[in-house]
Amino acid sequence: MKRKNNAIYVDLENIPASLDLKSLFDELTLKHNTNPDEENVFVIKLACGNAASIKKLEKQLAEYNFYIRDTPSITTNYKNRADLIISLEALETIIIQSPIIDRYVFITSDSDFTVIMETLRKYGKEVYLVTKESVSDKPIFNNSCDEILIMESFQTKPKTEESKTSTTKGKGKEKPESNNTKRNDKLVESIMKKVIDSLDPDTWLLVSLMGIKFHQMDKSRTIERSSYKTIGNLILKMEKDNLIERKLNDKGHPEVKPIPKQ
Repeated sequence: MKRKNNAIYVDLENIPASLDLKSLFDELTLKHNTNPDEENVFVIKLACGNAASIKKLEKQLAEYNFYIRDTPSITTNYKNRADLIISLEALETIIIQSPIIDRYVFITSDSDFTVIMETLRKYGKEVYLVTKESVSDKPIFNNSCDEILIMESFQTKPKTEESKTSTTKGKGKEKPESNNTKRNDKLVESIMKKVIDSLDPDTWLLVSLMGIKFHQMDKSRTIERSSYKTIGNLILKMEKDNLIERKLNDKGHPEVKPIPKQ
């Protein structure tokens, strides 16, 4: 089994106390490998923040054996140096090359980290960002990493919220997340239409390659938070709207090509 070394950096002051590190580590450990034989190993785990932000996740960080660094503010009106410290620590791994890191994971909503993220990609490194959904579609983030994971997907729900959800079931009211789902549906439809517009109208393209093109534009995996859930369902929608036609090639693999606009 091939080993993939990961470094994970947590900007404690830009994440919620409800972040569930277990579910995040499970996601990163079990998924997102190009080869099923790859094994994800987290060789560097660093969390930076002031004393108050450390306290809210201290137990979880200890359980995962994070190196925790207190970064107090220099003055009352000056932000702390967590972003600078984490950035220099990540850059140092490029210089020392021991261990060699294959994937860097940054957990933050601070755009200052895009500087080091872009630098690491320049050296051919894979870079992931775990950030809040509200900022996940920022161009600065999408252009500085290989994949974006949504922080809210790895949060534990407060008991009060769970009980409130259960009491509202069956009352016929629209779910609070429905507006977000509709927004995400429109967004992924727009992305897929752009992918279709980029295709050669005279050439059949494998659906798998079309999925790769889509993913390059949907780094925050919005499709998983839409009603479509998968590329296949979204492609079916495009086919129903007469934007593409589909067939099986000689090897039985599905292919598509755009239908010329009238």
